[in-house]
Amino acid sequence: MFRTGRASRRRLAVVGAATAVAGAALAGPLIPSSRAGGHVDAPSSVADTAADITDVYAFTSPDAQDAVTLIANVRPFQLPGNATNSVADYPFANGARYEINTDADGDGKPDTAYRWTFKEDDRRRFPGQPKVGPMPVRSLEDRSLGVRQTYVLERIRGNKEPETLVRDGIAAPTHAGNVLMPNYAKLRREATRDLPGGGRTLAGQSAEAFKADSETFGLYTAGSAGPVRGWLPDAQPLSVLNVNSLVLQVPKEDIALSEDPRRNPVVGVWASVSRPGANLDKSLSRQNAPFHQVSRQGHPHVAFGVFGSTIGLAKPGGPEDRFQQREPKDDHLEQDFLDAVNDPVPPHRIERAEGFKAPVAPRKDIEALFLRGIGKDNGATFGYDLNTHTMNADADSSKIVPAEELRLNLTTPVSRNPKPDGVLDGDRQGFPNGRRLNDTIDGPLIRLLEGEPAGPSAKHLLPTPSLKLQPADAKDTFPYLNSPHAAL
Repeated sequence: MFRTGRASRRRLAVVGAATAVAGAALAGPLIPSSRAGGHVDAPSSVADTAADITDVYAFTSPDAQDAVTLIANVRPFQLPGNATNSVADYPFANGARYEINTDADGDGKPDTAYRWTFKEDDRRRFPGQPKVGPMPVRSLEDRSLGVRQTYVLERIRGNKEPETLVRDGIAAPTHAGNVLMPNYAKLRREATRDLPGGGRTLAGQSAEAFKADSETFGLYTAGSAGPVRGWLPDAQPLSVLNVNSLVLQVPKEDIALSEDPRRNPVVGVWASVSRPGANLDKSLSRQNAPFHQVSRQGHPHVAFGVFGSTIGLAKPGGPEDRFQQREPKDDHLEQDFLDAVNDPVPPHRIERAEGFKAPVAPRKDIEALFLRGIGKDNGATFGYDLNTHTMNADADSSKIVPAEELRLNLTTPVSRNPKPDGVLDGDRQGFPNGRRLNDTIDGPLIRLLEGEPAGPSAKHLLPTPSLKLQPADAKDTFPYLNSPHAAL
């Protein structure tokens, strides 16, 4: 029997209580499970959790300011590992393509993409052996790590052949608990790989970083924060759960147009996951395992920020699923999507429930937010140019299209005193100028949907919770994300 000290027991009790309280906060008639809406953006995400992109982050690296950090989190709602029962295992999808894409010229197509492809490395001596153990894992080469995931990381520039950056990478494994993995930080360091030409990468499990507000979420789906403001905590169980993360740090020149971030400071960023599968409309004998995009994300909260939908409110095959399977270059061709962006659902729900008048459509400010970037003359109401592709001197303006991407100005200085609400609160390095790990999303996006900064403030709509159960702040040094939660 493994024994735990008093401090460890207290920590486990807090984790359990936080999970229970936060889960209860999300249960109810509007949300049939405790899953956070922003972490399941379409019905197809429920059926393929390993390909479910939860969040995308893009920011100037605070510890290497000539570099940019791009992060894609996938496979949400992972329970902490515990060696006293069955070992939790949350691998990346073997054979799938996980990609972080960057668009430097604004045409909605990836100019530089980074692609991870995983496979299983089963080193067990006998079938049926546990994947981890029985002895502690102290190194990625330790035979107690019976099953590992390895990966190839490639860089694809336009239509050129992929360049291999990492051929034999090893992913940091699912944390199996502190008994079996007593020094997970060491495993993470071993899994971090330097890249040729500068930069580094890490693939593996991390603590969930998303700071959610369960009451504010009700404004998107029901138009109201609840019958009694402040009585619910402001986090789902995300504060004690884990995700899988792809962390990439590269020189800014690698993704800037003409390799010149000063002259061309703006890039669009999104992540996608593709799986192999045959096209049954064609002869199978002539196919070479084509890949089909099954998941995509740039900005957070597009599904319920625009459509007001989440699990239980979205129909399979609807606009949320179509968005997941579409490339940004085609967004401007989907009229239903453009119509929803220019007249998003949540403000109308809030008007009916709270009496706060919805801004008049068409919402060119929201179109700018999601599809164009913040510019002085493109519908955004901030009054200055921040991250629209028209700021790139070498971009062909005739080829720039409205496309849903998380846009980042590579030249915005790192904030000395970052504000979680980002640009709305005067911190131009924060969301929606890219997205940092400690930026909040739920409240700022509601305020933008309600017409800020040009319209009246909607801050009063946001509840002040009685209890905070948020993830710990991310770090300022690579890989920024905290190590995954674990129990025994």
